[in-house]
This record gives sequence, C-alpha cells and structure tokens, in this order.
Amino acid sequence: MAKYDVTPELAEMIKNVRIQNHVSAKSVAEYIGKSQSYISKLEKGGIKSIQEVELSRILQYIYKDKEDFQVFLNNTLGKILDTLELRYSDKEIDEQLWFYNYDTVLRYIPIPGEMINDINSRMEHIHISCNEICERINSNEDISPEVMNTDSYPFNEWQAFIVNHQVKFQFIKMRIRYSEMEKILNKECVSCNYVTLLSLVYYLLKIENNLYQIEETEKTKIMNEAHAYLNSFRFYSLTEKNKLSQQAKTQSELDSLISSFDRENTSLLNEIILSFRVFSDIDIAKTNKYLETLVKNLKWDNSFTMAFIGLPFYDINTMGYTAKKHMLSEIQKIIEKYRNLPDAQKQLEVYE
Repeated sequence: MAKYDVTPELAEMIKNVRIQNHVSAKSVAEYIGKSQSYISKLEKGGIKSIQEVELSRILQYIYKDKEDFQVFLNNTLGKILDTLELRYSDKEIDEQLWFYNYDTVLRYIPIPGEMINDINSRMEHIHISCNEICERINSNEDISPEVMNTDSYPFNEWQAFIVNHQVKFQFIKMRIRYSEMEKILNKECVSCNYVTLLSLVYYLLKIENNLYQIEETEKTKIMNEAHAYLNSFRFYSLTEKNKLSQQAKTQSELDSLISSFDRENTSLLNEIILSFRVFSDIDIAKTNKYLETLVKNLKWDNSFTMAFIGLPFYDINTMGYTAKKHMLSEIQKIIEKYRNLPDAQKQLEVYE
C-alpha cells in the first residue's frame, strides 16, 4: 500500500477538517485503533509517514457523507495546492503522492457530454469496442518492468518506486471494469475521477496511432496530448487547472478555462444573490435575520442544510398562503421535537 510523507500541509489539513466538522481527536483515534496522542502527534507533524489506508479511514470517519467528502476534495485541496506552490517546486509537488491520489483518483469531476460524444465517434472510426479499450488500459503496457508483475502494488493508486531510500519514479497500475467504462461511454455516469478518463484518452491516442511498446519520450508526448485533450473539454485535475491558470495572460484566457458546470454554478449563485437583494430592498432587517439563520444552519451541518433547501417544494404547485403557513408551522414543530430529544438520542458520538 502507498505510504505518504506527512508534510506540514497534510498535518494541518487533517487537524483543520477534524475541528471544522466537530470531530474529537479521541473519537478518530478510537475509530482507527490508535491512541489519542498518536492523532495529536500526527496533527503536529510528529508522525513522519502514514499509510494511505489509514489516511483514508481518518477522512472517511470525519466526512461520513460522500457529498461532503467531494466538497472537501474540490475546495480544500485547491487551497492546499496554493500553499504547496509557495513552498515547493513543481517536482516536489508531484512527489507528494497523497495530494496526487486525492486530486486524480478520489476527486470526482462532472463529465462533459460533448467529450463523450467525441470519444465514441473516434472509437467507432477506428472500430474499437468498449471491451477492447478496457483490455488495453488494464494491460498497463507502459509501466516499468520493475513493477509490472509485482502483486504487492494495488491498482488505481499512485505509488512511488523507491531504491536506496530515494524515489526512482512514480506510477499507477490501472484496472478498469468493463461495466464502469460502459456507463461512462453511454453517459449513464455523470462524473468520474481524472485518472480514468486520462487512461481512456491516452490509450485511445495510442490505438489511433497504432502504437504499442514505445520509448519514454514518446510516452511523455502521448500523455501530454491526453492532458491537452481533457483540458480542451475543461475536464481538469486541480493540478492541471492551476497550471493553465498560471499560463493565462489575459482575463479572457482565464475565463476560457471555466467549464459549463462552473458557469451554471456562477449563474445560479448570482440568481440567489439577486433574490436576496430584492428581499433586502423590501425589509433588510428581516432578510438579515433569515440570512444569519441560514449561515448558522450551514455551520451546524452544511450537508443537511443543503439537502433541506434542495427539497422540491415547487412540485406542490398551486398552494394558498394559509396552507403554506400551516406547512411552516409543522416544520417548526418537527424542529422543536428533535431539539427536545435527550442528547443520547440526538447523537451517537459525543464531540469534545
């Protein structure tokens, strides 16, 4: 299994997300079978390395909700990358395997439909099936012979090959299920990780050019083309998007990096702000009170609050003022009911 160096950024990230999610160090320690002092040392950088499986268990315990975990990967990782760039060179950043795994393997990204259309068209043109492309990916033909036939390395996880305590190279052994790839190509899957589509495009380019065993320079060239292809459809890893942002010379070039999902998100947020401004013009004091409550609810449990405000009340269609007032009254009674529950019934863990 992968073993990550505990960099200052990683230690600080673990501590910050634990505190932000109101999870005690004691409960984390109990969950992973360690002492509380171990977690304290880890968060202070006193532990030099950590197994990937242990880091994953810590974060999975803190982020019990999968959506919350993806929000963390999209938001917090981006901020960590900004910090890394101030302290390390590109090569040193690439060597932080924990970051690369969370960015390209665990983080899921919306899949652009037009990109899948283009991939399907190119596969049809060269008469390659979904099953054949999976077999080619799973052959891992471009991995070094030093690790190709070694069973000690897990699939779908970036690893470092170490010789004499030095990282000689990094690699990932891919294994893609046919059913998973079929769902992607049939647009039944709305999002996936970066490395899956990178592998698909990389081997598609090799097949189009009738390439099999190739030299390292050719591998790099094809891989750069694969990255460029994904970038052209705005399917980015955080690392790739950041590189492109730094290369942008004008605001229009920077704006061109934004995906349709980002644009939709911005449009919706602007619409929400506009609606609140209208209410503010009518009664700013009452609007501030509502907004203050919304902020407190988000801090209490952002995932629950987002789920609640995402309920489709509009499906009720025509509904009179009295009925709506009665509904609000019933919702308030439910809040009172759960507020008055004994603490033992309200939560399974007691946070420090």
